[in-house]
Amino acid sequence: MRRSLYLAVFVVLSSIAGLFYYSHTRQATALVANHDLTVGTRIQDSDVAVRQVNPASLGGNVLRSADQAIGQIVSFPILEGQFVDARQVAPTKNASLLGSGLDIPPGYRIIGVPIAPAAAVGGVLKAGDRVDVMAIPNPSKVSPIDASSPAPVMIGKNILVIGIRTEQGTQVDPADRGVNIGSKPASVLLAIPQMEETTYSAAIVAASFVLALSTD
Repeated sequence: MRRSLYLAVFVVLSSIAGLFYYSHTRQATALVANHDLTVGTRIQDSDVAVRQVNPASLGGNVLRSADQAIGQIVSFPILEGQFVDARQVAPTKNASLLGSGLDIPPGYRIIGVPIAPAAAVGGVLKAGDRVDVMAIPNPSKVSPIDASSPAPVMIGKNILVIGIRTEQGTQVDPADRGVNIGSKPASVLLAIPQMEETTYSAAIVAASFVLALSTD
């Protein structure tokens, strides 16, 4: 009788141990990056691979198959060997890829204008602000042949700020509360009507910019 009891206990404990072992050794699929993927990249089959990993190492948003990522746009940098998270990809290119999470209206384009912190409301601008854009002729940019110097001109009113970039093109940390004074010059990304692209492009070549926080 006692022997049978010992045997039953042994079987139960063995089963529990087996289940415990299986739960810690069973594998799950996860999608990883084959190389570094930068923001704006459209993911192709060669960019990702499916790996077998311990499910305990996976977060709830990790993609499990290649077809979940192929054709998607990278919205946040993904490093080589890193799990591909659903929050790091987006179906289309838009302003949200620039880190601000803001979409631009149809018919608008994103353009970057060089700016010094002092000319951008003292460097306190952030994504989502609205600004008036003034272009001021810059003698260092205008050709000597062009003797005429047009007066400062307002080229945009109530323009949406999409993001702030350092000289290296990296996103300014929101903790900096605007243009990073330590990075010069910085640039401000603006959402402008498509019909005004030429105006802004010409101003970038020949003028400097001053941004005023819009109160309209």
